Amino acid sequence: MTYLSSSADNIRYNGTGRCYAGALAGSSFDELGDLENLTFSMSVSTDKVKTNRTASRATILEVETDREATLSFGLREMTNENLKMALLSDTINTLNQSASYTYQAVPSWADDLYVDLGHLNVFSTKLTGTITGSLSVGDTVTGATSGATGKIAFVGSGYIELVNVSGTFQAGEQVYETQDTNYITPSGMETLEDAVVTDSTGATRRLNGTDYSIDPDSGYIRKLSSGSMVDTDVVSYDYEAVNKQYLWSMSAGSVQKKMIFVSDKGDQGPRHRWTFHKVQLNLNGDFPLIGIGAAILNVTGSVLADTSQPSGQEYFKTEIIG
Repeated sequence: MTYLSSSADNIRYNGTGRCYAGALAGSSFDELGDLENLTFSMSVSTDKVKTNRTASRATILEVETDREATLSFGLREMTNENLKMALLSDTINTLNQSASYTYQAVPSWADDLYVDLGHLNVFSTKLTGTITGSLSVGDTVTGATSGATGKIAFVGSGYIELVNVSGTFQAGEQVYETQDTNYITPSGMETLEDAVVTDSTGATRRLNGTDYSIDPDSGYIRKLSSGSMVDTDVVSYDYEAVNKQYLWSMSAGSVQKKMIFVSDKGDQGPRHRWTFHKVQLNLNGDFPLIGIGAAILNVTGSVLADTSQPSGQEYFKTEIIG
């Protein structure tokens, strides 16, 4: 017996490629980026009619009742459009944080509970050196050489802490409130991931780790009941510019997309392009917010009939590219 020869070129192995998603009947698409996987599944359901004439109960008729096709994929890339699609959101909103400062604000302190400062990436500036004359909380100081400026939030023994800092102070320069009269000559400058927490007059400095704790990146601060803080204590800090966007997730109805998969030209096996005219997408499964390894958004899509397509072409098209 003679058999047809096999060809390894017909075998897809370790498949790679790209996936695009766009508006139904659209001609422009977002690329979903690097995917953890992309799986196509198709099932056909039937009813079987069995004979009642004999004990064999043999099937005498099988009738197709249902066809279903689904796409499942894992989104590795947390782009705004991917999140908007997977988390069922209508819009991407922008609420950027401009660089600025807060001076002697009074948070709604609660013993041993974090409160939100309302800003991200908070910090303060400390100048250490010799103080000549007198410097006071609330004074604005200027670097005689650098031209940098800042507002004093606390005056300590041999140092001052500043907010609303503009520019970069230099070691050895006179940083003055009144030149040649009231100034500090800094030998060191530090940018601290901290806020300046004092009593309401600014005279008494509260200590990080003893009186309060702070998460400067996220902008949360906690008054420690074991410390010396009171509810009238104030907080001062600078904060960086941060680009910030947000989604109201699960606020949209069903998300339907036209989706296209193209296999990579250099992949092992035949080149394919699959065009799904109408796919209803749903987040399906866990999305690890804390854990080891890449966070993957697992999405499942039901392939629906697109009645705008010609009869017999409503679902999807598979192209084999030679």
